[in-house]
Amino acid sequence: MLGTNFEREIREQPDVWRGIAASDKAETLARAIRDRDVVLLGSGSSLFMSQLGALALRRRGIRAHALAATEAPLDNAAYRNAVVIACSQSGRSTDLLDALDVLQPQELIALTNTADSPLGARANVTIDLGAGPEVAVPATKSVTSTAAILLWAAGLMSGTHSRNAHTLVETAEDVRGWLDGRDVETVQDAAQRIARRRSVVIVAAGYGVPIANECALKLKEASYIHAEGFSAGEFRHGSAAMLDATCAIIGIVDDVSRKVINRPLLEAAQAESLRYVIGGHLGDIPLLGPVVGEAFNTLAWLVAAQMVALYAGRARYVESDAPRGLTKTMV
Repeated sequence: MLGTNFEREIREQPDVWRGIAASDKAETLARAIRDRDVVLLGSGSSLFMSQLGALALRRRGIRAHALAATEAPLDNAAYRNAVVIACSQSGRSTDLLDALDVLQPQELIALTNTADSPLGARANVTIDLGAGPEVAVPATKSVTSTAAILLWAAGLMSGTHSRNAHTLVETAEDVRGWLDGRDVETVQDAAQRIARRRSVVIVAAGYGVPIANECALKLKEASYIHAEGFSAGEFRHGSAAMLDATCAIIGIVDDVSRKVINRPLLEAAQAESLRYVIGGHLGDIPLLGPVVGEAFNTLAWLVAAQMVALYAGRARYVESDAPRGLTKTMV
């Protein structure tokens, strides 16, 4: 079966989240940040989770910026000697390590799935994601672990308690139930239709924007389909011209973004594009993935996106465990 490791690792995520819920990882990160300005650094999926974490911190009044490690050599003057949160599955990416040489952090906090790595050895504070081994090249467990820890830490820093061990476990069990249920067949059917399209657009707002970027990356990695993530409002300022009957569009929906997501999806209907939503219901548009509580809904969105990518890859006969031209660690 194509993507055997990819699928297994997707399905292992609820257990990983339960492990985070029973740990002090989020508390450790919150203590390390201590209301200081931070730069979150990463590449690929880790960059998108850095963007998610930076947004969560900014919503709590903390100045936080996400920087692509590959851009640090060209864009670093404002970030030198800062507190840096470096996000990396392997802790060995030369892009990331070279960026740290340029930035020279005042303090380095590592969020990595490989604590005994060059990044872990270099950091002042190292937080092990605890995701366990990842064999498939498209990252899954380490991505959602990073998201869970960053979001929970941001919540702790604001004194709110909606993100806690209970709500994380609740999300884990809701997602597990969906993965083990028959609704996954809806994703399989949708992915087969998506796999026949020339291009896929993912639109979102707020927390959904970095998830849209990650969804697009997973589709490209696992199925070789051209896919792009967009802010739903910005998509209408020019990029909506690309929509036609050869495209699919996926909207990431929650209560606060429903109105802004609805507009490009209505326009996509006029363009005869294939339409789906993740996260919440929007009219009669087919829903892909579980609906969970707000606290950690981004984790459910990520799992839905991963499953779409898995099944689209299978429909296109792509071995998503080892996509062409990619390796687990970029050196």
